[in-house]
Amino acid sequence: MCYFSGRFSPYGRLDMISCPDFAVSDFPMPSFASVPGLASSNSFACSDLTAMLGHPALIVGWAKWLPAWITPLWVLSIGLLLGAIAVVVVYGILSVLSLVPLLGQLADKPRRGITASLIVGGIIAAGLCATYIPIAGEYSNTLFLPLICIGLVLGFGVIYGMWHRTRNEWAAMVGEGVIPYLLSTMAVFAVIGLAGTPFVENPRSILDSIAAVNLVGDGTERVVVTVPASPDLPVGESPFVPANIDYQLRSVTGLTIESDRTVLLGDSADPAGFGRTPQRVNEGEKLVYSYENRDQPPIPSDPTRLHIQNREIDDATVVFTFNNQPMVPQASSIVVIAFTFFLTLTCLIVFRQAAPRVWALALSTAKNEMAQPLYLLLLAIGLFGVLLFGIYPFNTLGDDIRLLKDSGVTLIMVLGMVQAVWSAGTSVSEEIEGRTALTVLSKPVSRRSFILGKYAGIMLSVLVLFVILSAVLTVVISYKPIYDARETASGDTVWQTGHDEIMTTLPVLGLYLMETMAIGAIAVALATRLPLLANFITCFVIYVIGNLTSPLVASARDNNELVGFVGKLIAVVIPNLNIFNVQAAVDTGNQIPAIYLAGAFNYLVCFSIAIWMLAMLLFEDRDLA
Repeated sequence: MCYFSGRFSPYGRLDMISCPDFAVSDFPMPSFASVPGLASSNSFACSDLTAMLGHPALIVGWAKWLPAWITPLWVLSIGLLLGAIAVVVVYGILSVLSLVPLLGQLADKPRRGITASLIVGGIIAAGLCATYIPIAGEYSNTLFLPLICIGLVLGFGVIYGMWHRTRNEWAAMVGEGVIPYLLSTMAVFAVIGLAGTPFVENPRSILDSIAAVNLVGDGTERVVVTVPASPDLPVGESPFVPANIDYQLRSVTGLTIESDRTVLLGDSADPAGFGRTPQRVNEGEKLVYSYENRDQPPIPSDPTRLHIQNREIDDATVVFTFNNQPMVPQASSIVVIAFTFFLTLTCLIVFRQAAPRVWALALSTAKNEMAQPLYLLLLAIGLFGVLLFGIYPFNTLGDDIRLLKDSGVTLIMVLGMVQAVWSAGTSVSEEIEGRTALTVLSKPVSRRSFILGKYAGIMLSVLVLFVILSAVLTVVISYKPIYDARETASGDTVWQTGHDEIMTTLPVLGLYLMETMAIGAIAVALATRLPLLANFITCFVIYVIGNLTSPLVASARDNNELVGFVGKLIAVVIPNLNIFNVQAAVDTGNQIPAIYLAGAFNYLVCFSIAIWMLAMLLFEDRDLA
């Protein structure tokens, strides 16, 4: 904005919003004296837009805050790009394999295809469990179900990815249902992020760090080297023998060296060729190196140059404990985003190919609900609310970003629940009352497939809503630290701040999507018997009580037996939705651990199965005529 009055220059706020290190008076300002009609005016006026955008203060300001905003988006965009490349490569290979008749026709018979998928998925799931369960720690049992589900999805993806029909239907799959909406949203987000590549801070280091991301474990590696003694030689003349170990010093963030004998670490076999002073490791002592402390590495960058001298008469055992982490820790989010993209698209492909009747019903339901005015209204409200929260002053003395995240994710969840309950009423209850369901069931569609298809279609429409609003919220969160820093004149911010805020928000969105899926399952089950208004009221009551289940049980623990029984009865009948509520973590900015997401997923699966069984009981004997 540019204002002109007796007290303000045309660029009066530039020093506040974009260039705190430069005073506006340091740059020549354009004069209004030569502009007809403005020299005598003391009211607000706008300066020349070209001169304003090209002003040195504004350019310096952009150079300061634009990289901090763009870099987190660029990192996530690289993850989406790698995920898309993985989809193309993997399914391209499977399409080539489908040319083999035995593999390409394996899924022609549904029972044979499902059996083969379960076998391959079981093998993959067993490998995942054997890899990750032993290193998961105390609550490792909660990982079994998520890893089994991932393995089964990948197994179905392999078998149905090799199906000759899948090879011939790629164009149809990409262009039907919710898939184009999801791909378009992610493509727009990726284009925005990749378009800012010239402004990204040190992109080469970020890309180089991807290879150092630890897919298994925490990056700790223990290497033991035995150094032979030379008792016949004087202590100082013992040879420097090669260590014969491999490491990447750029990825080593911590190193501990221990030895049961006194040794010297050199970078050459010949002392005359030393390029650095040898490091001495005394018997029983630890030599500790930390990259964060900017210590001098005790070992050479080239592992082939590492040589060890044993200065005692007995063989020495030297233990190197490496802590390998990416030099840019935020690069791990690229792998997470890429795998999430690949797994999501695989789920949709498997759903379409393995359950075509349910997919057709879900596709019809999703398209019908997304075409409703209410859906567009909820989407518009969500976009307006998220953008408003980004600039709204919460007056929290530096914690506006916390309220932005809390308000944004809560708004998205509420809009998703409204859409889910409304869709259940219109697509299930009204179709049953209007006899439309009878027409659908007269085709070769069972009541079980009808309920599953309706629920899947509703959740697909909610998924699109979540993805679009979450993408916008991510952009706003990336900019919010910069906006707050400029408004409070607190100095420059770094891109890692915005990235960390985004990565602490995405798991919360995942949990709130799970909670929406739970409420949606209840709404679909109740819609087989209740009209829309009654369904809305019941779901609202269940949502309120479900989020109070844990406090009710805790408060009844020390009361009399009757109160305790009532509290436990409510906990059994009403779902414990509080498990999806992580507002405390959002407020404190803590990262949601993967083990907690696994536990919430386990609860969602068990609860959804129970609700589905209830829905079948309610719908099985429902008179549709």
